[in-house]
Amino acid sequence: MMMSCPRPCLFPTRHGPAGHAPVLHRSFRADPATVRKALLLLRERFDGSVGDEVIGRLELALAEILNNICQHGALQKIGSRGARPRSPLVQLCIVGHGGGIACAVSDDGVPLPPDCLGPRCLPAGIGSTLPEGGFGWFLVHELTASLRYSREGERNFLAFIVPLPDALTPDAEPAADRPVQ
Repeated sequence: MMMSCPRPCLFPTRHGPAGHAPVLHRSFRADPATVRKALLLLRERFDGSVGDEVIGRLELALAEILNNICQHGALQKIGSRGARPRSPLVQLCIVGHGGGIACAVSDDGVPLPPDCLGPRCLPAGIGSTLPEGGFGWFLVHELTASLRYSREGERNFLAFIVPLPDALTPDAEPAADRPVQ
């Protein structure tokens, strides 16, 4: 039995069956080289499926999230030679759907500090003298919708959507109100 989309598919792709949204799933150790490879694969897999603006927003949000896991997520593994850092194992799943691109990231690194997911705003009067660091989560909040985090056992779970521009989905509810599907 052939099923069809109730509305035209927004994700034509050369990967997989015609009319199906692209999907990317990868597992890797969090280090700068593997993060870069994952971001390159993301761009390749979703190329032509949505506009460059949406891919750019997803790539920037994911780069910030994955690089934070590389920099701050390492666990101290106790071995016969004492403690040494161990890069977290990351699971990345990205799928296009009618409202945008949904992304789920999980890792077995240290827990995310609670203040990362609170409401974000830049301090008033900030100009060209921005200090390095500290603005990554502000960017993630600005680039995504439906951002959710949980810690289950020894794993962090982060999910979000990078919405399509409203002009492409005029009958859709506002991006911030769309649930992760």
